[in-house]
Amino acid sequence: FILSLAGPGSETSLLPDEKNGVDIMIAIDVSGSMVRSNDFLPKNRLEVSKDLIKNFIQKRLNDRMGLVVFAGAAYLQSPLTNDIDSLVEVVSEINQSTVDEQGTAIGDSIILSTYRLKNSKAKSKVMIVITDGVSNTGKIDPITAAETAAEYKVKIYTIGIGRDMQGEFETDFGSLQQIAEKTDGLFYRATDSNAFAEVLNSIDTLEKDNLNSKPRLFVEPYYMYFLLPAILLLLFDLLVRSFYLRYYI
Repeated sequence: FILSLAGPGSETSLLPDEKNGVDIMIAIDVSGSMVRSNDFLPKNRLEVSKDLIKNFIQKRLNDRMGLVVFAGAAYLQSPLTNDIDSLVEVVSEINQSTVDEQGTAIGDSIILSTYRLKNSKAKSKVMIVITDGVSNTGKIDPITAAETAAEYKVKIYTIGIGRDMQGEFETDFGSLQQIAEKTDGLFYRATDSNAFAEVLNSIDTLEKDNLNSKPRLFVEPYYMYFLLPAILLLLFDLLVRSFYLRYYI
């Protein structure tokens, strides 16, 4: 009876109506420069990006998020989901070998992310593009891809990570700024891990304003599993007292 009165049960967090939330697709560059550049030591740019993205995901409990990775081509790693733990695990597993094609296909990553967001009923549709390179391959150029995203009311936040470098690791932050402007988004520079963390915190703050409700907590009660045995034991005790003990007395 005491265990039953303690109110045992399992808790389930139910998201609010998806029309009040934010749907976010994260597109992350996994090309060679993200691994070989040494300006984010002791980790490389990709590992730092993964750590910060996982932290960002774990704070967005009310929203659906998905993941696209790209290098010379773009691939969907996770569709929009509210399964935070699974998405964090997916992020942990990505590496340079996730995409075989060499290069940086920013436009393709935008188009693929837009495709996943275009039918969303969420109040806000957001894309975060993280890259350190120049778009040098792919089936569609980044600006055209950004214009397509704008048609579907997808806001793009572009993050150019790393310091200005020449030669093999050349960057094109001007193009990233144009992409963001086409969709009423914002462009950020992240020259080190601290600046990168501040950028994601800023995006987190900007997009949280769109949420009108919090997840509801549903508790599935288990008290009956304890109450029924308690009642049976009580009945058994009464029967023993009424018949068995009285007979011998």
